[in-house]
Amino acid sequence: MQKDAPIASHSNMDRGRLMFCAMFSIVTLLNVGYALLRSVRNTLAVTDLGGGAASIPLYEVCGSMPGAILMTVGLTWLLNRFSIEKVFLIAISCFIGFFLLFVSLVYPSLPLWQEGLAKIHWIPWHQGMAHLLPQFASMLFFTMAELWKIALLTILFWSLANQYLPLDSAKKYYAPLMFGGSLGTFLSGPLIALCTSKTLSSSWGNSLTLMMLSLTIVSGLTVWLFFYLWRTFAGSKKDAKNEKPSLSVWESVRICVKSRYLLLLAWITIADFVAYALGEIIFLDVLKQLYPEPRDYCNYMGKLSQWSSILTAFSALVVTPILLRKCRWVTASLITPICLLVTEGAFFFALWHPTLSQRLDLLVLFGTGLFCLVRAAKYTLFDTNKEISFLLLPPLEKMQGKLVIDGICSRLGKGSSSILSILLIQISGGVLASSGLAGGIALIIAGSCALATSHLGSLVEKKAHALREGV
Repeated sequence: MQKDAPIASHSNMDRGRLMFCAMFSIVTLLNVGYALLRSVRNTLAVTDLGGGAASIPLYEVCGSMPGAILMTVGLTWLLNRFSIEKVFLIAISCFIGFFLLFVSLVYPSLPLWQEGLAKIHWIPWHQGMAHLLPQFASMLFFTMAELWKIALLTILFWSLANQYLPLDSAKKYYAPLMFGGSLGTFLSGPLIALCTSKTLSSSWGNSLTLMMLSLTIVSGLTVWLFFYLWRTFAGSKKDAKNEKPSLSVWESVRICVKSRYLLLLAWITIADFVAYALGEIIFLDVLKQLYPEPRDYCNYMGKLSQWSSILTAFSALVVTPILLRKCRWVTASLITPICLLVTEGAFFFALWHPTLSQRLDLLVLFGTGLFCLVRAAKYTLFDTNKEISFLLLPPLEKMQGKLVIDGICSRLGKGSSSILSILLIQISGGVLASSGLAGGIALIIAGSCALATSHLGSLVEKKAHALREGV
């Protein structure tokens, strides 16, 4: 019997390594797909089908925000009826089916559809509809690209991980897993550069097709890894599936409203999105002035992904593990809103300054700092601590809170920022003209995010203490 113990321990260690490798690979591959989709959706919206950076807030309000609500309702319905690995397969199949249909049929046929619609005189406002058709197609792609990461990574993958991993394992695994996210973002840069190069592609349409085919291959491998991970988890805790409650979205919302802990977490999620998105819209418009050609713009977006991934990797491998070991939850969590305040403050100060605002290269540099540094802090410290805060909750609040906060509140944050951007652009007369009001609002909301994080920190400490004491 004594000889069997080391063998069993060795087997558990091997299984733990294999689980981590599978989780790491899934996070990496999903982030490769998202970074690729993010570059494409911004290019379509800003320099191709859309009407510039001003289109993005409209897409968020009319596309992403209602799409997120429908997605959350759909995922809730599916999770109440099927196991999570089947839901993952259904979800990723819907995404890949849409993107392949878009590049093979919708995008190449848009000029013909637009011309044909303009000639149908018996349809009211046919000229206006023909003019808006490319923007509508761009909005559909933008919405599906936005929901990719929320559905597949933020909700389904992390729900699986949070359901089976204990708190000690989460603190050990989650920071390195964030490095997987940065690695995926980094790898997407060369992939985007290859697909948009003149060697493989003679036009933007060909580049678009190559990127969607690459996404399909990445997705197939991701599905296989997800199924392996689920079987491994299910084998270690066979009874976990029976603990899943069957609740509607609105019942989940009521659970969140009754919990001060979840309300603070919801506001932090919303405020972070609002504050960052207000600055990002203006940065993307500045970037368009420097790179007006779609392939150049998309190529720079790929470089942004690479630079942000390098910073994210450093934070995931060095900064986050040290802070998780040596600092309280609130200390590590406050770094993200503080980073947002500093970088966004520098970007808007340059825009407001009469001399610096004439330096387009300098504005892009400050905007790049905002884009890369805030994303690095968010995708490591912010996301890691948010997942840890979910682990401290009872099973019912854990699952339902994650569905509402990551499925609805994240899009509500972006949707709210988009509504604000649309109003400010209309009032000011343009994207750059709205920088004065947008910057002031963004900095105030970023400050409220830091304040809410501080309040949530005291609740997290109480729950962690109660968990250690076995209360």
